[in-house]
Amino acid sequence: MAPFRILSMDGGGSWALIQVKALIALFGNQATGHDVLSQFDLAAANSGGSIVLGCLIENFTLQQILDFFHDETQRKAVFSKTEWEDRLLYDILRIGPRYSADVKLPALRKVLAKCGGLLLPDAVTGIRGSNSEDSIHVLMVGFDYDRNRAAFFRSRKIEGPSWGCGEQANVTLAEAIHASTNAPVNYFDGPAKFDDRPGRYWDGALGGWNNPVLAAVIEAIGLKQDSHNIVALSLGTGNTSLPSPQPGDPPSLYTQPPSEVGLRSDIKKLATSILDDPPDAATFLAHVITGCGAGMDPSVSRSRIIRMNPLVSPRRAPAGASDRWKPPEAMTHDQFMFILNLDMDAVEQEQVDAITQYADLWMNDQTLNQPIRMDSQLNCELGQDKFSAAREAWLRISSGNTGTP
Repeated sequence: MAPFRILSMDGGGSWALIQVKALIALFGNQATGHDVLSQFDLAAANSGGSIVLGCLIENFTLQQILDFFHDETQRKAVFSKTEWEDRLLYDILRIGPRYSADVKLPALRKVLAKCGGLLLPDAVTGIRGSNSEDSIHVLMVGFDYDRNRAAFFRSRKIEGPSWGCGEQANVTLAEAIHASTNAPVNYFDGPAKFDDRPGRYWDGALGGWNNPVLAAVIEAIGLKQDSHNIVALSLGTGNTSLPSPQPGDPPSLYTQPPSEVGLRSDIKKLATSILDDPPDAATFLAHVITGCGAGMDPSVSRSRIIRMNPLVSPRRAPAGASDRWKPPEAMTHDQFMFILNLDMDAVEQEQVDAITQYADLWMNDQTLNQPIRMDSQLNCELGQDKFSAAREAWLRISSGNTGTP
């Protein structure tokens, strides 16, 4: 039986260009969005990943999607600055919204001129999945502002005696993306709203779904798929991961410092924690649900979940060095500190260029790939810690080459 293939894409603003570069490495830069989606049976996304998924549904080529992220005018149309009062508050306190939620929806409609105004189920009609005559199933994640719970925008109903009923979305493609991309507090100035439909929404990360792969696996099981027949490609948008300092080591700029304590730092931590490690537990939980790699050839992969995501992290220095850690290969200290401190909402050209350069290092195995599980010293325990290994594993398990020899 051919595997049921999932494409899952994290949130992360302009950092989502990393996902596009990973897809280009798999399919080539002239592959169209429908070419890519036809290799999967289900696609799930949050926030920046939802923008990529919307562009795939619109049937842009992968190069055109990458060009969108590189185009400063288009980026700033979606991430439009708020009024000067909000910007001043942020400049003084480093807390507060920086972008206008109301401007974002018209900008998304303009980018997605063909499909953005279609209801989500209609937007994907005719895009065939890899193993079915049915259209690919799509899931975008938001957070219902008024009901305080996750909101799932799906292209068709999921129901059964063991599941109840998950309704299909009654919003347009652009509206689903608008809801999914609306990160709160330090990013957008209010919940996402629609012109002629009720409902207000924040980014799906508030419900713990910044990495939506677990939601996607559960959705596939709701579609009556055998969990051991599911394989998933989980694409991230870059995670900062510094090693923990060890007893007796000298102070280092490249290890995790203790967090400040206080109201301002606590608010900032709460505002940004939706992007940090807790959502990445989803990858490990999806690994467990799909059988922990049981029955698979360990030389191919020990899991049915393949994670592709660059770690913004240092590498080990040679033995005897005064500091056990140093910047990744081909990076200076200043370059590494710039990317390390870069926020999710990178919209300036210098920032996007730095993300692009870091993604290139990652794809050339010059910095770490985030595995499914690692220890506090960045040692891989499960999964692949190099992009090339993750790429090879996905190509093999997605083709059905998973059995024990």
